[in-house]
Amino acid sequence: MAYLGLEVDAVVGGLFGTGKGVALREHGAGAYVGDHTGDVDAARAAAALAVGVATGPFDAAALTAYGADVVLPDLVAFPEWLESFPAPV
Repeated sequence: MAYLGLEVDAVVGGLFGTGKGVALREHGAGAYVGDHTGDVDAARAAAALAVGVATGPFDAAALTAYGADVVLPDLVAFPEWLESFPAPV
């Protein structure tokens, strides 16, 4: 995150898939970024936008087929995408 110049609001560990949804809802996440289909599940459980990153165990085609709303080639593409993400109202 430091490499990309992004600040982290919170770090929550020990959760996977839909279990992450609870923490995402608690923190008011509008989008969730991850490289696994479990991260798509987490975003869905939190009613957040699922942003897949095709640098992990699943490629872009697999993340798209699983239902990610957005798929980025890598995290380097994230800051530019984030600029277009609407701010919470």
